[in-house]
Amino acid sequence: MSILRIYFSNNWRDSSSPCPWALCDESGAVLQSGNSPLAALPKGKECIGIAAPDRVLSVSAKLPPKSRRRWQEALRFVAEEYTLPDPESNHVVPGPALGDGRMMLAVVDKPWIKRIVEACRTANLSLRRMVPETFMPAFTPGAWTLVWDGSSGFVRTGAASGMALDNGNSDTPPLTLRLSLNSLPNSSPPTPPEKIEVRFPQQVPEAQRILPQWNVPPAALSAGPVWDWRHAPVPADALNLLWGDFAPRARISEWWPHFRPLAIILLAVLGVETIGSNLQWAMLANEKKSLTQDMERSFRATFGESHTLVNAPLQMQRNLAELRHTAGLQDDSDFLPLLDAAASTFAVLPAGSVLGLHYESGRLDADVRLVRSNDFQDLLKRLQNKGLSVQQGDIHDAGNGAESRLTLLPGNDR
Repeated sequence: MSILRIYFSNNWRDSSSPCPWALCDESGAVLQSGNSPLAALPKGKECIGIAAPDRVLSVSAKLPPKSRRRWQEALRFVAEEYTLPDPESNHVVPGPALGDGRMMLAVVDKPWIKRIVEACRTANLSLRRMVPETFMPAFTPGAWTLVWDGSSGFVRTGAASGMALDNGNSDTPPLTLRLSLNSLPNSSPPTPPEKIEVRFPQQVPEAQRILPQWNVPPAALSAGPVWDWRHAPVPADALNLLWGDFAPRARISEWWPHFRPLAIILLAVLGVETIGSNLQWAMLANEKKSLTQDMERSFRATFGESHTLVNAPLQMQRNLAELRHTAGLQDDSDFLPLLDAAASTFAVLPAGSVLGLHYESGRLDADVRLVRSNDFQDLLKRLQNKGLSVQQGDIHDAGNGAESRLTLLPGNDR
């Protein structure tokens, strides 16, 4: 996957400002590069912003003894003594903790980084990380890394510490570098470097890449490889300035590894449940088929093979009723047995509750009026307790009560 790197220097003001950029592949090789406004940059690529060293101030401070959430809100006031602007204009990002209880802080101008985030969003650029160039060169304990173009540059002094350097030349070191070295004996703990590795930017001609003749005890200068921000590795633990108010929303690719084991377990449980349900359904379907075949065999054995079977249970019931009638016997679906089963329940209802009765083809319809619609539930239960199967129609408001039609069938006609 290719990654778009965008360099934001002190000259960047808004979306119309051109900025250096480089499109790199996974190995860091530069595929394309240029100097263009954000709107003209390649789209659909993951972006990493690189902040120029003079835009990021690195300081160490002791945080107040509060909860993490409380001191996050107080960071800009902790860094106030190191900056000139109002604390509200500081965007402060916490870095690693030091051995003496202090913490490294990266301070950036808040309106500046806010304009960057908004401009990238407007240009449809997926900016999810923004790292200071100061922290990109490889860091080796006991050594500092200095990027120098012959007159200015920056130096990385620790895992999350460094600074931009003021003017100097091949004979005179920058004042900022000398002050930093001179203040080390008074720091806690003192960590003087054994060497300072000097790296020249790739735009400096090879003939001008001459190691400065500086006297900066106790460190000795040594030549390092050429520096090029376009394809220099970006450490995974490099400080991300898009923190706090500017933190990008989490993507599924970021939180998925944490939830993948749980998702696999849930899918496995769902799979087992689905297989179990399908097996149970197959067993019930097979049982139903077997029962239906048994009923059909019983029907044909009783009434002969000449009958066309559509619904064996229903046809069996009707034929049995016909045989009873032929023998002069009553069937449960006849009018009198149905009325007899329902009569005791209807008799306890208030006078005039049963508006009418209608019998046809083994079913007794009763039009009933009750005081409240909820009373029908109790009536249905009492009729069912008499061995009847009851089907209820819609309930209508009759003004002086609620009306509905109940269809009564023998209990085995459910």
